Amino acid sequence: MSWIIVDVVFYCISLITVGALAGRISQSTQEVNTFVTPLNISTIQTTQNLNQSTCIEDECNPRLLSDLEVHSYELEYIYNNINDTTVQGRVTIDFTLKQPINQLIYHAKRMLQLDEPVLYEDGVHRLVTMGKYPPHNYISFRLLLENSSFTPNRYSLKQKFIVSLIDGNVAFYQTLFNDGNGTIRKLLASKFQPTDARKAFPCFDEPQFKAVFKIAILHPEDTIAIANFPKIEETIENGLRRTIFADTFRMSTYLAAWAVLPNTYGQLVSNEDEPKVTVWARREPTDNGHTALALEIALNSVSFFTDYFNTSEAVTPKIDLLAVPDFASGAMENWGLVSFREDRVIFNEKIASIVQKQQLGETMGEEIGETMAHEIAHFWFGNYVTCKWWDNLWLNEAMATWLSYKPFSVYYPNWNMELQALTEEVIPVMWDDAKPSSHPVVVRNVTSAADITSLFNSITYSKGASILRMLEKIVGSNTFRDGLRDYLKTNAFDIGDPTIFYNKLFKNISGEKFMKNWLEELNYPILNVDLNVNNNGTYITFNQSRFIISNVLDSSNLNSNYRWMINIQCVLGGNYSDSDITNLGEDTIDFILETEQETQFLPGKFYTWIKCNRDFQGFFVTNYLSNLSTYSSWQHFSFVLDAEPTFFSDEDKVNLLQDSFLLAYKGLIDYIEPLRIVSSLMNTTSKQSVIWCTFQWHWDILTELVEHLPNTWTKFKDFAIKQILSSGTTVDDILEINSTDDHNTKLLKGLQFSSLCRMGYKDAIERASALFKSIPVEYFNGSNVDVNIGPDFLSVVYVCHLKNNDNETDWNMMYNYYKTAVAPQEQTRALVAISSTKNKERLNRLLNEGLESGPKKIKRQDFFAMMAYMSRHPIGREVAWTFYKNNFQKLINIFTLENRRLGTVINSITRSFQNESYLEEMNQLFSLYPNAGAGTSARKQAIDQVNMNIEWVRSREQSLLDALETLSRQ
Repeated sequence: MSWIIVDVVFYCISLITVGALAGRISQSTQEVNTFVTPLNISTIQTTQNLNQSTCIEDECNPRLLSDLEVHSYELEYIYNNINDTTVQGRVTIDFTLKQPINQLIYHAKRMLQLDEPVLYEDGVHRLVTMGKYPPHNYISFRLLLENSSFTPNRYSLKQKFIVSLIDGNVAFYQTLFNDGNGTIRKLLASKFQPTDARKAFPCFDEPQFKAVFKIAILHPEDTIAIANFPKIEETIENGLRRTIFADTFRMSTYLAAWAVLPNTYGQLVSNEDEPKVTVWARREPTDNGHTALALEIALNSVSFFTDYFNTSEAVTPKIDLLAVPDFASGAMENWGLVSFREDRVIFNEKIASIVQKQQLGETMGEEIGETMAHEIAHFWFGNYVTCKWWDNLWLNEAMATWLSYKPFSVYYPNWNMELQALTEEVIPVMWDDAKPSSHPVVVRNVTSAADITSLFNSITYSKGASILRMLEKIVGSNTFRDGLRDYLKTNAFDIGDPTIFYNKLFKNISGEKFMKNWLEELNYPILNVDLNVNNNGTYITFNQSRFIISNVLDSSNLNSNYRWMINIQCVLGGNYSDSDITNLGEDTIDFILETEQETQFLPGKFYTWIKCNRDFQGFFVTNYLSNLSTYSSWQHFSFVLDAEPTFFSDEDKVNLLQDSFLLAYKGLIDYIEPLRIVSSLMNTTSKQSVIWCTFQWHWDILTELVEHLPNTWTKFKDFAIKQILSSGTTVDDILEINSTDDHNTKLLKGLQFSSLCRMGYKDAIERASALFKSIPVEYFNGSNVDVNIGPDFLSVVYVCHLKNNDNETDWNMMYNYYKTAVAPQEQTRALVAISSTKNKERLNRLLNEGLESGPKKIKRQDFFAMMAYMSRHPIGREVAWTFYKNNFQKLINIFTLENRRLGTVINSITRSFQNESYLEEMNQLFSLYPNAGAGTSARKQAIDQVNMNIEWVRSREQSLLDALETLSRQ
């Protein structure tokens, strides 16, 4: 049996071809080497000097042949010993060719050993030889079939292989963890999306090729094996346990999953049998009940979506929820075996905050509540019905993102999650999408793994979800739901075409036309609204154009004539004839604007203001140009908010903040306008956390710039502190733990205390340090003692203390706590805190140790998050940037260019750069390493942001300072 070493950097694709191409292969072969397996059964020829080869016909296309149906994969893994760092595998792929072909491509990558395949055609053994050949930028293998071509028939391909378990934390890999008793244990897990199944077994690794998986694993007796479907047989063979699993549903390769766990791993099993849901996590948190919330939300989500979609066909016979100590993503929707980071499953009510309980963490974020609902939603959208290719990834991810908010309105209505979708999805992504370096939701010409990986970003998830939210608001929730049901029923267990869904939703316009209008163009529109009054009535002119957040950004390559189909819904108020600003009229305007400009006329009505984008339903920004009195159009909103605080909905208030801050940043209005609205909102009795969160989000954007500008920083801080402490509120009031506080109040208090510390408010910093010192040392050593600090304040206490006190003992204690804490939320808090120190030596220590491996070091999954945390303050930013520049090649070697977090961390590090020297350093680095891999878009975005910062300091700082000075005198 012959084998070859598979290249560890490039793709490896096996090619089966006919003799007609044999002569061409030799033309591209410069030198022939022979590799012999240890068994010395046969040999195999391989080509060298691959980059000098040329493509034949259309072989440069890395996509696989479409006229192919894969029936099944029969997979067996042999894991002999807990100390092994490799596993042996064998696969049998059963497939049918639907047309005559000259070559068949399948995938295999980064394998330690790949044996020569054995091929059967309709049960008849066919002799093949395998040679290496490079189409495009892939390293591949060509298998020569003797004296015949491939005819439409059924085939079976058998191949043995060996894969490494220590080649990163994707594909099939091992992770080491502390079991809570000081013992280091090993867990094997898998993570294949989008293109890493080929690293674990030879396969047709594209989503369109759905197949049944027949999985068996031989593993040590003191371990447990789990996979997508239930275990059906277990035997002992030569000291190993053979676990055989039931055949799966037909599914794509990226959804296959299996794991080998210590038999001490914790289990929490549901009472329900259909399906039986099991949460797998480390023993200690499981025994302490800290996985109960994850199980509860999973069961509720399955129940909700089964009813919502009116089908249970997508639900697997059992569902395993696996908390993996080191996991590359937040979670992965493997059908029947969903994998998570630990902090998305483990929840300790005493120390986990409300935000951690309900929301998506990280920048695109995912934690317990929404993550669980998101992954369960994928059972229907993504698993049951799958996109043919990754250019429609958005429908899977955006739909799961938007739908993930829905179960909470039924099971946890006081969380008000659909309102929070504005601050979690819409507001952040409107910032990302307002630049020429953005991309459409639907991206064509997606080919390489780096292209695919780069699509897992805020545009795909959050803008896609925002468009779906807008769509549902237009057509109505029942019509939206019924359209989804029809779509799933039509495409059950198959590949879906989203146009089928769109076209069933609209009556008067083409659904496909409307959706493509929003999905296939980057950016979004600004709607300019000009209200004028004469003796006949009120005229409102609506004009749309592309919105780019900064004038310094080059938008010359964008289509300046592009027009969006904008669903316009407006309410009018005021009375021009008697100058009554707060008169709330009954008239509304509702139409779809498809052209650049349109004017509406309201005869006999004399309004002074108009508010559009009702309830913030649309994905656009609105500016109001009217100037019918001594007051600006924007100032009218402040008057209404002061006089009638409940007239505008919370969504409308969020929209006023969002639009005014964006417009002020660009320079279309002065900063006095958003700051007046802030003051009006904060002075009312309404304390909706989402409104405060919107203000804080925009204030954080400005903070990253202003904290480097001493002339503005003091007044900037004072304004924020004044808003938080309005109506006589004190730090003690905020920190008071009150059992009657509802969900919204807890969120609000956490936001306020965080902002006070961020603004350097002395009382808040001193209280944070006092609270930190009050925590018993035994707590950080693992003892189960009460910290007497509200969980919504604990993160702020850690960060605020370590950031403002250069205490080496406290820092070392917290670093050790990161490495030993059982609760994943505490690990995250500790990591943020130690990354917030202003001590350069300690920051560099973290970065250097972060590139080392082992259970006592920074987890690989946490490394780039740690760099982002550092970059939130000036000293950490310098340290992180210097390290990133000087160690970029090492980062590539460890994480590879396909790692999207390596690609996107550049945005976090450089987002507050604001001078030309930084820009020059960035361009030098990018010139030195021109291949950005999955970070291609992120580099463009980073350059855009720095140019924006430079322009903002030059042209907008003074407007902000003037506004702050004006309001400070009032």
